[in-house]
Amino acid sequence: MKVLAFSALVNALAATGLGMFVYFRDPAAARNRIYGLYCLSIAFWSVFYCGWQLTESKDLALSLLRLVMAGASLIPILYFHHTVTFLDITARHAKALKIGYGLAALFLLADTTPWFVAGVHPAMSFSFWPVPGLFFHPFLLYFLWYVVYATSLVGVALRDANGIRRHQYAYMLAASIIGYAGGATNFPLWYGVPLLPYGTVLITMYTALMAYTIVRYRLMNISVVLNKGLGYAIVLAIIVVATSIGAVLSNRATGHSTPPLLAGTLFLICALWVLSNNPRSTSNTIFSAVCGAACLWLFGCFMLFSASREDEALFWVQVIYTGVVFLPALTYHFAQSLSGGAAHDRLIVWNYAVGALFWSLLFTPYLVDGQYVYYWGRYPKAGVLHPWLVAYVVAGGGLTVYRLYQGYRLHLSSSPLLGAQLKYTVVALALGFLASLDFLQNYGVGFYPVGYLLAGLSVTVVAYAIARYELMDVSFVPSRPKVMLSIKLMGLIPAYMMILLVIRIFTGTFHYLLAGVLFGLFVIVSSGLANLQKGVERAIGQTLFRERYDAYDTLVQFSKSLVAILELKSLTKEIVQTLARVMNIKTASVYVLDKEQGIYSLTASYGFVTREAVVPPIKMEGEFPKTLLRTETALVREEIEYDKADTEHLRLLDTLKALESEVCIPLISKDRLVGFCNLGRRANHGMYSTEELALLKTLAQHAAIAIDNALLYEDLRRSQLLMRRTDRLRSLETMAGGFAHEIRNPLTSIKTFVQLAPERRDDVEFMEQFSQVVCEDVERIERLVHEILDYARYMTPKLTQESLNDVVSSCLYFIEVKASSKAITIQKELASDLPYVKLDRQQIKQVLLNLFINAMEAIGGDQGGRLSVRTRKLVKPVNEPWVQIEVEDSGPGIDPQDLDHIFDPFYTTKHESGEREGTGLGLTIAHQIVQEHGGYVEVASEVGHGTRFMVNLPVNPPIAEWQAAQPAFDDGRKLAGAFLARPHLGLDEQFGKPPAPVKAST
Repeated sequence: MKVLAFSALVNALAATGLGMFVYFRDPAAARNRIYGLYCLSIAFWSVFYCGWQLTESKDLALSLLRLVMAGASLIPILYFHHTVTFLDITARHAKALKIGYGLAALFLLADTTPWFVAGVHPAMSFSFWPVPGLFFHPFLLYFLWYVVYATSLVGVALRDANGIRRHQYAYMLAASIIGYAGGATNFPLWYGVPLLPYGTVLITMYTALMAYTIVRYRLMNISVVLNKGLGYAIVLAIIVVATSIGAVLSNRATGHSTPPLLAGTLFLICALWVLSNNPRSTSNTIFSAVCGAACLWLFGCFMLFSASREDEALFWVQVIYTGVVFLPALTYHFAQSLSGGAAHDRLIVWNYAVGALFWSLLFTPYLVDGQYVYYWGRYPKAGVLHPWLVAYVVAGGGLTVYRLYQGYRLHLSSSPLLGAQLKYTVVALALGFLASLDFLQNYGVGFYPVGYLLAGLSVTVVAYAIARYELMDVSFVPSRPKVMLSIKLMGLIPAYMMILLVIRIFTGTFHYLLAGVLFGLFVIVSSGLANLQKGVERAIGQTLFRERYDAYDTLVQFSKSLVAILELKSLTKEIVQTLARVMNIKTASVYVLDKEQGIYSLTASYGFVTREAVVPPIKMEGEFPKTLLRTETALVREEIEYDKADTEHLRLLDTLKALESEVCIPLISKDRLVGFCNLGRRANHGMYSTEELALLKTLAQHAAIAIDNALLYEDLRRSQLLMRRTDRLRSLETMAGGFAHEIRNPLTSIKTFVQLAPERRDDVEFMEQFSQVVCEDVERIERLVHEILDYARYMTPKLTQESLNDVVSSCLYFIEVKASSKAITIQKELASDLPYVKLDRQQIKQVLLNLFINAMEAIGGDQGGRLSVRTRKLVKPVNEPWVQIEVEDSGPGIDPQDLDHIFDPFYTTKHESGEREGTGLGLTIAHQIVQEHGGYVEVASEVGHGTRFMVNLPVNPPIAEWQAAQPAFDDGRKLAGAFLARPHLGLDEQFGKPPAPVKAST
């Protein structure tokens, strides 16, 4: 048969192309080589299958059949070998492989003798169908065992797989089942079972599914990018297939068989239209099934009327009645679904059961017993049980129309729209069931069956109901392009008439079908090819590469957001949120380089339940960052899992698992790894395609530049803040104004007391109360003087080599009692490898005590909290050794509007309490001390999450810093010395208990 020959040729070309493509992608890989051989065995079988179908010589047919079976002998074992190689279980099945190749060799030898293929004989529509020899029966067992076993191995692997492997195994399993189920239809006719091997065309589906898996899920580690060439190829394939189908139909078409073909085409179009508008609707799905059953009936009539042999006609009779026996059940189900009564109607199930019973009788002479030969072609002859089928169809049709009419009467007043829909459905189904008149020809009535005409009218009524009343929620709104297309189609009618006239001139007759085929091809090639190609490209982008389809808009929006943000935290937050939204990702995180500490630390995350759901910072000199910088490509966890034997891959895999990262994208700017972005699992459990990774690489380039700019901006901002702080510290005018404001009220009370004391010296109560007030005011002034002189003191510190950990421990010792009374837990993480630092021990203790007490005040209350103190080494760009002291509390944090002013003189967030109030000079003095040591202080705070102070000190401070610090006032030196002479006392003991903070501690 020419159809099977054509499908075999397509199979051969597709299998050859796929096999060569896979092989040449990596010839050294065993899985690629074996799969290439497997595809070539399919191509070998298909080529000679095509030749066998086309030959008209008995001897040549037998020779070609032997070559066909030679290819068939190799297919099972190569399929099995490909499967175990891909699943990496070859060693466990080495014995099965040896036995399989031995059996294949045995069958190849037997294929040269009549013991395999004994000969050929006519069967159904085939002139030369093979006769099985003695060896064919064990060959069939060998074929089935290896195919079924290999397919089951894929199924087992699918059950235990996840991620990309799960998708690969699912498509491999589906492709194998479809391909081998189609190919197996060749075997029944060997044993006389009258089943035509039309399933052979499904072998092409195997090749198509495997190609899709390679493209979409990188099967066998193959990554391809499809461009417009695929669009052209698909369009060409559509034209070739359509032309081939047209050629086959034109060979079968006659004046009597063409009308059922046209009617069946109308049903097919209507089914696709209704189903595509709302595929989730039960009514739409069932109506599409009704149209499908009608298609089987009408297309079967087309093939039956043009059948030349009885065995072929019998097959098409079975196709016809497959649609007819289920039409009553489907239409009744549709009617009940449309009117809302399908949920509790048991008659629906009984209808399907009766239809299945009649279908089982198709393969016996009880339903159809022979054929009539009328002037229009062959027609089935009624068997002994055929009248029961006619009665069932008539009764089922009548019941369906009656139920719909009841629904129409019920809803006519309450729901006019539904009533109108049911009315037209009643008319359409009534016309359809009038086509039962075609049963008369089964009993010898010789007039031409006109059921196709009634069926076509019923489809027309349904189409009108859809357009007029939106039947089954299918809307039809003609747009301007559709109207223009209709006008153009109407204008093509004269062109068709002209082609028909030309054919009449050259041939002397009107060939209507030939004119239609030529006209259709002309329209497709001349005007429809470009539009079709664009539509195919659009469909490919929306189905296979949806990310590429939306990539341009995403990239523009993302670039705009990156350009507009200079603050690092906001930028990284925007990055993870944008990627999570666009890529449908559950979790994402961004790590950015901290050059001073030499680590990559987390700056933004998305989707994690808690902040602790991330790994510790990653060292800059670690293997993971070096791999990202060296490869400059994304690390895909699924790809790394392919090669677990490599120790380096195992370490990378451990890091990716700890980061909960499916894809890690490097952020590289100016040959530096400024950070990396981790993307977790997709919400739909899909994998990251090649196109998505390409898009992410482009976005990563923009993100890396933006992060680098943000880091530079932060450095610049930090430098500007330090300059502003230094400038403010030098402003004695501001300090003098603040000092005058602070002592004005105490001096007023003292002056009043001095003025009234001579007159009321005998008033004991007055003298006692006012004396207490004056003493408190004097202490307040004394404290202010002490702090202002400490602030103004510029004397060279006494630098000695000290252990910073000892200094920190000493300060923590003095606050442990107070911390315990407030239920505050002190966490100490002191680096053991810190170098000795040159510093003034007492001054640094003053700085630390100030920070510790501020932290405890920030925690406040009696509910407790946490005070964490850490020390660590820093690495500066010029390789200078530095150390850092980090003080972190679990308090309420500092308001952002206060954060930039906490080092300003006399700026405080502490307000009056019963014992003391803040002066706003503590952090200013601490900052000055650290500056005199050549260091600087950083602060980071988030409202609701506490505050961190980082005191950064050089191990060897510059000499110029100390020489520039000259004493300003002698009294300042003395008072400062008096203050520093009492380091064993806390600030509370020196100045009184501080008040509770209102907002945050500064």
